[in-house]
Amino acid sequence: MIILTISAGCNREERGPLLAGGREVKSWLVDLRNPQPHARRQAVLKLGNVGDADPAVAEGLAEALRDSEVLVRRDAVHAVAKLTKPSDAIMAQLKVMSESDRDTLVRDYARRALAHFGAAE
Repeated sequence: MIILTISAGCNREERGPLLAGGREVKSWLVDLRNPQPHARRQAVLKLGNVGDADPAVAEGLAEALRDSEVLVRRDAVHAVAKLTKPSDAIMAQLKVMSESDRDTLVRDYARRALAHFGAAE
């Protein structure tokens, strides 16, 4: 008996939408603009686990680095540190944060992220 296995292509549409924390990534991206800081922070935490799998995630996290809420900024720094290749905009924002963020922990986290990526301060 001969058994043939036919494998279909594995593009994004065939596998379904990209998920994080049981939700579609695009819904977390929408939450980055939620008026509630807790919702924005939760979105940053979930999107940090997506990393480079979706280019829109890096753009959203770059935006979160400038959030008005300190806890969102702290978590955003940790999230972008998980990226394989952060954009020039992210690196520039980390540099600014490392020098002048109001929060000492954000400044420290940003310095550590820059060092992680091999960027000179």
